[in-house]
Amino acid sequence: MREETARSSDTGDSGAEDGPLRGDKHDRLDFGQGTSGSGGPVFVGPVPLPKDLSEALAPVAGLWSRLGRPSTRVWLAKIVRDEVGRLRGLVEPELAQRALAERLQRRLDEQRCPVVDLVSWLLKRGLPQRPGCWQTVCDEGVRMDTRGSCESCRVLAGDRRGLRRRVAEQLLEERLSGRVVLAEREVGREVERRLHEAVREELVRKAAAREQAVAEQVVREASYALKRQAFAKAQWERAQAPCVDCGLAGAAGLCLQCTQRRGIEAAVSEATALALVLTFDASDAAGTRALWRDCERATRAVLDERLTRLGEDGHDAAAVTFAGRRLIEELRDRRRRAALVRLGQHEEAEAAARMAAASLRRKQVEPNEPEARQAVREAAEAARVRVAERWLGELLAELRCVCSLGPTPDRRTDWTVALPGLAARPLPPDQAGAVGERASV
Repeated sequence: MREETARSSDTGDSGAEDGPLRGDKHDRLDFGQGTSGSGGPVFVGPVPLPKDLSEALAPVAGLWSRLGRPSTRVWLAKIVRDEVGRLRGLVEPELAQRALAERLQRRLDEQRCPVVDLVSWLLKRGLPQRPGCWQTVCDEGVRMDTRGSCESCRVLAGDRRGLRRRVAEQLLEERLSGRVVLAEREVGREVERRLHEAVREELVRKAAAREQAVAEQVVREASYALKRQAFAKAQWERAQAPCVDCGLAGAAGLCLQCTQRRGIEAAVSEATALALVLTFDASDAAGTRALWRDCERATRAVLDERLTRLGEDGHDAAAVTFAGRRLIEELRDRRRRAALVRLGQHEEAEAAARMAAASLRRKQVEPNEPEARQAVREAAEAARVRVAERWLGELLAELRCVCSLGPTPDRRTDWTVALPGLAARPLPPDQAGAVGERASV
């Protein structure tokens, strides 16, 4: 109390002699009279609001001045800050204090008697949010984010009105049919009784539904736990599996050395195909397969020579294998780029490039600018590459078909030869029954 009080007279003067006589008024206004530690009267000035809560506590600024102890103000300000922080997670951060201020003002307007104890009023009535529905931003039927009426609350109110209407209509129907005989003054009480019974049944149903949902959630969590355990066990077993090529234990099915070897084999096959993709003859399957073997043998010879040279230089087996995969992949990429360049020089690729360039040039506002010309060149090159990649994919598929299955089969079907063989095949039992039914009909 001594921190925010000022004595009305000097410390050396006597309060009894200099004070006002009985019936006289004080010379100054007292903004909250208290008692100092020595027992004399003190006059407390207005207490300012915390700077960071000035907007949120604006409706109770006058009541905040009545808080005498600084420790109480610090403790209460911390609680208000916690509520503002919670509101920042529900609405926009800059609207949190405004939402709290509107809540306090609304609660003060609804207050029928003056607030005597600000601490109790804030803790019990002013600060707590009172949602009227399942919306997290609802506070007594008002949305804190839009400051409009809550649609969910209106839906709930409509449901309650509909329930009351249905109960009243059912009772009226029973009275008109003679199944229920009631005096006019008993109708209202009967409606309320039935309404309470319907609400009680709805609450029991919702409680049962919540219990069932909780039980189902427990079952799901247990199932998830079992699945996680099974997955961890399978992952551990997969990690402990030996290498399928060399038998190395704990290699997760394939060790690094064997992985590199498989990568070398795949790259050799791709490099061989890219070397023959522009020169093979689809009608000569035997010649194409022989050419494939010769090209593959030459590619492996070059690779083995480089690997032998690396081994002689003192590199270990792992480093030699890694270098071999890198070399063969570089060779594959060079052959792929060369094939794309050759295919991009075809007339169809050139036509696609010209069309793409002309289309982009028509859309440009200033086609003579350097940036516009560069964009036209990039569009033409992209169109040329697309056509070349499409042709390269088709040629590679045809080459692999020729080298693996022999000559390319004729796409035309001789039905005079194929139909007798198909007719001689026995039908499955279900299809045979269906054919018999159609024949009988």
